[in-house]
Amino acid sequence: MTLHVVSTFFPVPQDRGDPVRVLMTLQALATRRPFELFVVRRKNTTAKHERQLRELLPSVEVSVYDPAPYALDWFGPLGRYPQAAVHRMPPWVRSRYSRDLHVDLKARTGVGLAIGEAAGAYFRGTRLRWHWDKANVLAASARQDVSQAESLAHRVRARYIAEVSERFERSAMALASSISVTSQAESQRLHRHYGRVADFTLPSCVPLPRYSREPAGRHLVWLGSFDFRPNLLGLRAFLEHGWPPLRAAGFSLSLIGSGLTDGIRADLAGHAGVTVLGFVADLTSVLAPADAAVVPLWSGAGVKLKTLTLLAHGVPVFSTPLGAEGVPPSPAVRLADTPEELSGSILGTPAQLLTSLSPVARQLVEAHFTDKRFAANLFDGLERAGVLPAAPAGSPHRDSAV
Repeated sequence: MTLHVVSTFFPVPQDRGDPVRVLMTLQALATRRPFELFVVRRKNTTAKHERQLRELLPSVEVSVYDPAPYALDWFGPLGRYPQAAVHRMPPWVRSRYSRDLHVDLKARTGVGLAIGEAAGAYFRGTRLRWHWDKANVLAASARQDVSQAESLAHRVRARYIAEVSERFERSAMALASSISVTSQAESQRLHRHYGRVADFTLPSCVPLPRYSREPAGRHLVWLGSFDFRPNLLGLRAFLEHGWPPLRAAGFSLSLIGSGLTDGIRADLAGHAGVTVLGFVADLTSVLAPADAAVVPLWSGAGVKLKTLTLLAHGVPVFSTPLGAEGVPPSPAVRLADTPEELSGSILGTPAQLLTSLSPVARQLVEAHFTDKRFAANLFDGLERAGVLPAAPAGSPHRDSAV
């Protein structure tokens, strides 16, 4: 049975969590069986990126599409809402939707694997048996945005997004034969909102990077996409309420990630002791001097790739419980509920202890979140859900330890 894989997030470059999970899924699948990949370009996708993707997946037939333009795009973001409503999609999902891709899928038969929330837009009108791999229960995360709205206008917009997101998600789930999520907590959210549990959980994982540690002393890092609102809200709350005592104690902080604008850079750089690095292709060089990392996150969903990436580089993490969702308890992951408590936990941890926790952080990823484990969990889950045929006894996938 032909396998058709859809991703609305182009997986190259690997500059944030979404493309990391997408590419890891695609490369794992390619080791087992042939499939067709249907993928939507990002705004910054180039011909070089497309060549790189095909080189990374030499046995895969790759079809690349542009998202369908908005008819009223000259009005800016507000011009997108009417057309998104007509298509019964949240505006951000409609922004990743390709009409040509949908038409091509309607001519296919077999099995479909949809990676990410926006890929649910392609279920309607097709003859494929769909599995939906979700990194986020939209009904839960959209309601978080409503509760965190900072103004009346933002609250009205957030309520609209929450309502249309829940309708879209409910409609797509009705057409999905099976669903996977990244954590047990996400499966519980799915059940709470829709009365349906995930067929299996598939925690996000990260490739193990080159291991290099040269702690500089009293140096912290933050890692995340600046254009993901929960990341920025959490960071600003930490800088306002948790950073002053750390700065007074001589700490410095580097901020690393994609999606940085000039306005955000200027705002964040106004805090003493904070260096805004933005996107860095080689994280090893900027994470090696870090004594620890801070993950101040009070909204979001699932296993956070930023947390796993930091741990894989041997950086102990001080996080809110949400920032460490799905990560087993470990001395290398210290939890606190508020910015002030995060700050106090860092100040109360001796430098020697932080140094000793570096290999513990690395070992946590090696034990639970490697690409090998991801592939084994993926195949096991898809087989149990009936998406893939069971691997023959004695095959390397069947025998992989999970």
